[in-house]
Amino acid sequence: MNKEADDQTDVDKPRRRKDERPAEIVSAGISEFEKHGFYRANLNRIAKTAGISKGTIYLYFESKEALFLAAIEQHVTSVMGESEAEMSDGEGTTRQLLTRLLQNMYARFVHGEAQALFRILLTEGDRLPNVISSYHSMTVQRGATLLKQILARGVKRGEVRSSPVLDTPQVLIAPAVYFAVHNMMFKSTQPLDFERFFEAHIDMMFHGVLLTNDM
Repeated sequence: MNKEADDQTDVDKPRRRKDERPAEIVSAGISEFEKHGFYRANLNRIAKTAGISKGTIYLYFESKEALFLAAIEQHVTSVMGESEAEMSDGEGTTRQLLTRLLQNMYARFVHGEAQALFRILLTEGDRLPNVISSYHSMTVQRGATLLKQILARGVKRGEVRSSPVLDTPQVLIAPAVYFAVHNMMFKSTQPLDFERFFEAHIDMMFHGVLLTNDM
């Protein structure tokens, strides 16, 4: 590599570092929220973990609440985006689309960091009305809309029967919420086997909405 290229690489390094900083702050924030909850989370500790000053956080996030929402968005919106993209492609059966959506939801919502954020919403959400409202828009409303689209498409394809589920598709994902809450409260006394639970969820869902089992 010649000197000009070396010089350009040196210039690009700070730029790449700056571009990566919001994600680094979010990662440090998630770690802090997971350990201490929302109200006990400390921006000084988050800054130390991220290797920056506390003031730098405010260059990207106006408040601890904004940082928490960014952490939620990192885990949530990607799931919705992937499923929405699959819907727009127009490929796959209803069974395939719903299975992939559920796989993504379980992977992102009920395991690891996302579960810690969900726990905070359950335990501290009554004091975070703006966060709860934003979370509802990002997940519940968006997810219900996506499910309705998948089911409506399935009806047109002759894969889904008409039923009350078409108007209240949230019931299709209710078992995933139960799995998350159960693991938070009873994992040490009565852990649920994920593979068996997921298979049961899929079986119940498809026997409830599909016209035939092989679609």
